[in-house]
Amino acid sequence: MLKYLSSTEQSRFADLQSKLAQLVISDTEQQELSTLVSKAQKSAAERGKAIESVRQLIADNGIEIQSVFSAEVIQRAASQTSTRGATKKSSSKVKAVKATARTEEVLIQVKLDKSAGAPSRYKKGQKLGKFVSRNFKQLDSGNQLLENLLQYATPLGKTYFATPDGRAELEAFAQFVHRTPVNT
Repeated sequence: MLKYLSSTEQSRFADLQSKLAQLVISDTEQQELSTLVSKAQKSAAERGKAIESVRQLIADNGIEIQSVFSAEVIQRAASQTSTRGATKKSSSKVKAVKATARTEEVLIQVKLDKSAGAPSRYKKGQKLGKFVSRNFKQLDSGNQLLENLLQYATPLGKTYFATPDGRAELEAFAQFVHRTPVNT
């Protein structure tokens, strides 16, 4: 999402995010970070609408790709796509969309014990249960739980936790981790 900000804004975003991770961010700086996040989200949404508009225009007019691009350009684009690494395609577009939506909402992912199973994940708006995972509980040391959780935040998580709503959700999750026992 940072690609929708200017290089100056990207640099400032990184500075503010660093301050947030260290919990030394002022209210004014937190608002500035939130504004940068909003700007990037707005730019991404506008770009998405523009792309959809172009796709619809192409479909409405029955335009084929060969009438827009030469065969060489198409082949070059195809070879660049294949060299980036093939991804396994789902047999159903619905499954792919659902899988993408699920992975995009992961805000924190922790795996401290490399020999154990899957990493522990916290997703946006996740309902909290009766127990907390051992990975999250191990981060609750030395009164630095928030900082430790932020170290394992995904890029989406870091962006979301920079907003007032995200900060509140992070603090609520930290309280859950602190007071909830591990399932043994």
